[in-house]
Order: sequence, then C-alpha cells, then structure tokens
Amino acid sequence: MDTNQDELTLLRKVRDDVAEPSRAALNAGRAALLDAAAPAVAKPVKPRRGLKRAGWTTLGVVAAGGLATALVLGNVIGLAGWRGGADPAAADSLARAAAAAITTSDPVVGPGQYLEVSTRAVYASTGESGTYLAHQDGQMYIPADHNDEWVWVRDPETVAKTFGPASEKQAAEDAPAAGPGEVVRAAKGAFYNGGPMDWGFDGLPRDPHQLLNYIYRARAGQDVSPDTAAVRFIADTLRTGVVPADLRASLYGALAGVPGVSISDRAATLDGRTGVAFGRDEGNGLRQEIIIDPATGLMIGERELVLRDGVLPGVPVGDSMGWTAVTTTVVDSAPDGGTLCGTGMLPVGPVGGGQCAGAGK
Repeated sequence: MDTNQDELTLLRKVRDDVAEPSRAALNAGRAALLDAAAPAVAKPVKPRRGLKRAGWTTLGVVAAGGLATALVLGNVIGLAGWRGGADPAAADSLARAAAAAITTSDPVVGPGQYLEVSTRAVYASTGESGTYLAHQDGQMYIPADHNDEWVWVRDPETVAKTFGPASEKQAAEDAPAAGPGEVVRAAKGAFYNGGPMDWGFDGLPRDPHQLLNYIYRARAGQDVSPDTAAVRFIADTLRTGVVPADLRASLYGALAGVPGVSISDRAATLDGRTGVAFGRDEGNGLRQEIIIDPATGLMIGERELVLRDGVLPGVPVGDSMGWTAVTTTVVDSAPDGGTLCGTGMLPVGPVGGGQCAGAGK
C-alpha cells in the first residue's frame, strides 16, 4: 500500500482544504523530522545515582514535555505509521486491551472521598562501590475536589536486592542517607514544585496515530532512539495511575504503532499480579516493558530488564534494574498528620488552602 496515500487520507480527515503536496515535499518533511528526532549515535547507558522508577517522583511528567520539533503538514504527518509498528501478536493483544480499557469504568470518587494511588517501586542505585536495588513505596490520596488538600505518604527507603560484596558495601554506605519516610500535604497537589497538579491529559490527542506523533515530537532527542523515547513516555504516563480510560486505550493504540514492540511474556508477574508484558529491545542492553492486564485493560506496572553484561555493574543478565507497580482504589479518608507542602517548601496563604513555595526538594 502506498504510504503517501495513507497519510494524505488521514490529512484530509482533519482538513479538507489542504492542497496535495508533492512527493518531494513529503520526503523532505520526513527527512527533517527524522533528523531532529533521532540522535546521531546510540550512546551506551551510564548508570545514574538513584534512578527512581516511582510514578510520583516526577509529578506532571506529561505536562512538562515541550514540543521539540515542528509538525509536517498541519500536525498530521510524522513518524507514526509509515515505518511500521509492533509485531502482529503484540498489536492484536494491545487492540484487545484497548477495547477492554474502554469498557472498564474509571473509579468514581464521591464527595469527601479520595482516590488512593498506591505505588510500589524498585530502582537501581549506583555509587563508587557498586550497584544495588532500593525499594520505596508511596500512597497518593487525591480528593474528589482537586482544589482541596492532597496527602502523599512516602514510605521509608529500604534495600530490595544486592549483587555480591561490592553491592552490599554500597548499600551499607548509603544507609545513613536513606530517608525515614514522610507524610506531606498540599492544596491542589502542589507538592514541592510550587504549583497545582496538572498532568495535561485533556490536551493529549485521543486518536492513537496523532497521539504517537505528539509523543515522538514531545520526546525528540531524549533517548537512544525516537521509538525508545516513545515507549518510555507511555510507561511514564500510565505509571501515574490516574490516566482516564479513553486515554489509556489511546496509549495502547500508540504503543501498537511503535516499531519493534513485541510480547516478551504472556504471564509476567509484578507485585503479585499477572499480565502481558509488552516491550522493546532498546539496543543499549535494556528492555523497557509495560505490563497490562488483558481482561480489564488496566496497567499493572512497568519494568526495565538488563539484556547484556556490563549495563549496570554487578547486575546479571535477565534481572530487572527497576520496576513500578500501581493500584488505585476509592477510600473514605486520608491519613492525618504530616507536614505542609514538603521538605524545603512553605505554605503560601491560609494554612491548608494556599499553594506552596520555596526551594523544593
């Protein structure tokens, strides 16, 4: 099938008054977009200190993504579609998960209630002596009225796994600096960052093709390849635990449009729950995976697997360098106590009703 015709058909659905471009114009536009989106060389991964995977450690991850590249032909033609997509088995399974997501009702939070988003997270921590896995859980309590006070419980950090003497030494060296955990409160979810919580979900396209093009542009040049960056964006967004059903379905459709995505495990278990693991070998010794319950269309969590020796010091092939599991439920109350805004932040305005300002954490 002529790829130009596919893209022009989609273009006409959005605007009927657009003149048909020449093949040369199409090719030039594609080349410019690829040059902007793809790094020149796929660089090896360098372990970072405290590589956290928890969904709430980077609040507002979607809204923070800037558009790095201009769209070609009225925001329609981009990387999505014409380079292929996920393998047939993964595409079929993702389509079924998207259909299930649409029929699965989102939790209804009544007046005075909270949506509790529970996150269990393990991440790699690397220092001079070695690498180990650290564990930190958290629970976010989101009120029915988002303008009211939110509560965030951050559990103490613990050692999840070590890999021999050097790893154990590093874990022991880091122990004094591990936080004791905390409970923080802030109106409108303005923890640490000084502004109300806003994920930017309303502005994201619901058409999977257009959504994937948006993702490619928003994450242009931010990873080893545009496709790897797209998979990470989808994982980061789903990991918040608050993605509405229609957007969840669109994200699954977008994932099906990423070349190289395949099913690695049809019975992947994460935090005691089992689902289908969709992922992509990233060419840098790591595989980013998103685990979905095919019966409900709910995301169970995500993980990153080590595929070759030397990616992280001491971490063997086949082990995970980090994972996050997310569950949501409606509760009648949130924990009492804690501190306003978060460490290093100060409330502005009436206590419990103002925003937060300060140095942050």
